[in-house]
Amino acid sequence: MVTKQPAKEQHSEGSDTNARKEQRGIQSMEVGGRFLEYLADAGQPVTLAELSAQSGIPANQVFTYMVSLLRTGLVKRDPVTSRFEPGPLSLRLGLHALRMVPAVRHAMRPSSELATRVGQSVLLAAWGDRGPTVLQSIEPAASLHAGIHVGTVMSLVHSTTGRVFAAHKQTANLKDLVKADIGAQTPEGDRLTIEQFENVLADIRKRGLARGEGMPIPGINSISAPVFDGSGDIVLVLTLFGVAGTFDVAWKGELATSLLATTRLLTEQNASGIAPTE
Repeated sequence: MVTKQPAKEQHSEGSDTNARKEQRGIQSMEVGGRFLEYLADAGQPVTLAELSAQSGIPANQVFTYMVSLLRTGLVKRDPVTSRFEPGPLSLRLGLHALRMVPAVRHAMRPSSELATRVGQSVLLAAWGDRGPTVLQSIEPAASLHAGIHVGTVMSLVHSTTGRVFAAHKQTANLKDLVKADIGAQTPEGDRLTIEQFENVLADIRKRGLARGEGMPIPGINSISAPVFDGSGDIVLVLTLFGVAGTFDVAWKGELATSLLATTRLLTEQNASGIAPTE
């Protein structure tokens, strides 16, 4: 009796690749992710009808997805207009993602050390979807109650943090953002013109920092300086701020010198690719 030998298995890279099955997922979550993407790209609250048109999904089905996203906090809905926009959980995730950028993460401790060394408050801001976004706020002394906290989006025109970004940031919609911001917080007669603001930005690029008296709010002074990555792109702005009477905004004063020493060190570390010791 002849025993039939089993055929030898054929092993090849191609057959192994073909044998792999695509990982299974949950389709409803993927559809929900598309809605979140639409909301993020819109840049403003959107209606149910707009979401339906964008996705090609009937409005009644879109609404069921929105109910679940509302319950998770990924989406919120204006009770007056019924429009949808990213919710508090989306904001937390976005801020967390920004903090995980190596240049940001490595700047956290030096920012705290700077605040302790000079006895003034420090803001660390990165560029987010809506502009300069505060990722860290340190107040080593008595609280200023300045109303600036993690997640605050700083004005491009009316804060030194925003002005430093405006001076160095390369983004397609920057001019539109500046135009929308100019005059938004000042009386008609005190508004900067575009030409005047361009002169301000040129001075910031020349000096390497921005200073403001009564900025970002009356009674508060501030000084801001940029941090660049290895490609020379701005990734962060560090801002010292404090009560006007005790905060020296001199270009070559102790506060400006200490701030520049920190931002230049962080820029050098980003260029070298060597992270500071944690």
